[in-house]
Amino acid sequence: MYKLNQVKLNIYHSDEDLKKKIAKTAGVGVDDIDWSTLIILHKSIDARDKNNILFVYNVAFDFVGACKGEFHEPHVGADIIRPTVGDDILSSHVGASLRALEKYEPVIFNPLVGDDILSSHGRTKCPHLQANDADAIYHQSVGASSTSPNIPCPVVVGFGPAGIFASYILALNGLKPIIVERGNKLENRTKDVDKFFNTMELDENSNVCFGEGGAGAFSDGKLNTNNKDKTGIYHFILETFVKFGADEKILYENMPHIGTDKLVDVIKNIRNEILRLGGEVHYNTKLTFENGQAKLVSTVGEDIIFPLGRMVSDSTKDSRCDAPTINKDVSIILAIGNSSRDTFRELMENGFDVKAKPIAIGYRIAHRQSMINEAQYGGSKLGPATYKLTYDVGNGHSVYSFCMCPGGYIINSSNYKGMLSINGMSYNDRSGKYANSAIVETITPEDICGSLNSPLQKQALKMIEFQEVIEKKAFELEKGFIPYVTSEGSDICPDEIFKGQAKYSEKLKTVFDNLGLKFSINEDIEKALQHFNKIIPGFFSSSQNSPLQTTLPFLIAGVETRTSSPVKLDRDENYMCNVKGFYPCGEGLGHGGGIISCAADGIKVAMKICENLIKSK
Repeated sequence: MYKLNQVKLNIYHSDEDLKKKIAKTAGVGVDDIDWSTLIILHKSIDARDKNNILFVYNVAFDFVGACKGEFHEPHVGADIIRPTVGDDILSSHVGASLRALEKYEPVIFNPLVGDDILSSHGRTKCPHLQANDADAIYHQSVGASSTSPNIPCPVVVGFGPAGIFASYILALNGLKPIIVERGNKLENRTKDVDKFFNTMELDENSNVCFGEGGAGAFSDGKLNTNNKDKTGIYHFILETFVKFGADEKILYENMPHIGTDKLVDVIKNIRNEILRLGGEVHYNTKLTFENGQAKLVSTVGEDIIFPLGRMVSDSTKDSRCDAPTINKDVSIILAIGNSSRDTFRELMENGFDVKAKPIAIGYRIAHRQSMINEAQYGGSKLGPATYKLTYDVGNGHSVYSFCMCPGGYIINSSNYKGMLSINGMSYNDRSGKYANSAIVETITPEDICGSLNSPLQKQALKMIEFQEVIEKKAFELEKGFIPYVTSEGSDICPDEIFKGQAKYSEKLKTVFDNLGLKFSINEDIEKALQHFNKIIPGFFSSSQNSPLQTTLPFLIAGVETRTSSPVKLDRDENYMCNVKGFYPCGEGLGHGGGIISCAADGIKVAMKICENLIKSK
């Protein structure tokens, strides 16, 4: 096949326009190209000229008669290997203008390890899931996998993006994973979250942060990454999402997203496939430690404990599933989220070499989506526009936008009583009236700990406590209501942007006062907002000597503290940490950030475990 880059066309183009442009650039006739082989590899928007906004495509295709060698090969530039695969499709979107025709050969990621491992589930279509199978649990006694009775089934702690994809890879390879999730299954978790939004009654184990799907299940569902996909692993993740129900356009869009409403269904389908392959899921169950012994403990009041690290045969039954039997040599994947502070502390208390890492904190700002659209796309109707903004404060710190949610909502993402944190969320169609984004400043361990000569675990604990101090202050401002300010004369309606109860608070900026820092977070963020206003007119304006008291139509709410984990647990070349048998994975322990990178990390850890177990059998 062949590839053409930088194919540009007017946003109102047709399918026929695309064909003509590709053919003209390739120097052949329209009928010389086999259009059934056309693949849209990438699609983005060039909006630098608001009077001439373009779609930009990278495409791959073959020529008529290519399989028989019956065509004249055109001039070909340097070979390029592109990590992508997919069904042969002719997209309804069109456009083209290319610099060079290049040989194209997709890099296909293989999720299977070893010749004798399960090989019939790789890249097939998603099997039909019957409605009455949705709650099925396939029980497998831990200690013997389908691959070999001598290979113990791995345990996956946490069922967010990292845990989901680690479990999926283990299941594909015949190693039936035992998944433990401290929160509820999605069907019940959604009810818990809605109840919290409406009544402020918080379930500390089933909320926006904890439960099946992780924090990403209540977000914008962004699927972009800044890393090159040299192995095809990112495309494999996107294909997996499509296989289980996501829109096919995520395979080629520049900034793909699923949306929380669609992502919920996709997660359920992946879970059911893992169950079909022999895995099992234990909800409302968390990892804890007692006298140096790792245990799995029920979080719903039932005194059910499954010890880890030795052979146990427990006849006690959980109301949701059979109690597992754990092999002493079991591999335990720690795929916990970045809000798992109680687990972070327990890990530190039990010999895990947890250390501090930088975080970012700040506010969340909201504007009318129509204003952002006008600033980014002019009068063109291209759907909800996004933005990505950064500012160098000049004191060794930067302020930047994070988790921008077009047509979305600001949600109460608290998961500990007496503390408050917020996040952004969008549905698949991004049809809300408002755009919102976190505006945060980087905070380093040096900022909090001063000298880094203190023990690593003490530094990590200080970073956790720093987050907690801010969240407690935010909670106390308005007794748990989301505190916010609006600009003078703003017509933004709080009821239309918040998920969770909110209250106007003139004291909002005080949450960042008296934190013992050598700089002012409020002052740095206001400098950044003034700079962002030069890029997107109308983004921000404030009166002198009055930080965050605004004169333009927008809203600012607080506080955003969970942009990333405050800790990291290092691992060796086998992805194992300093405690044998434990594999830190994903965002919570510092090995990912966002859905795609965490899913990729889960895949890598799971494949390494498969390799090691297969070698040892």
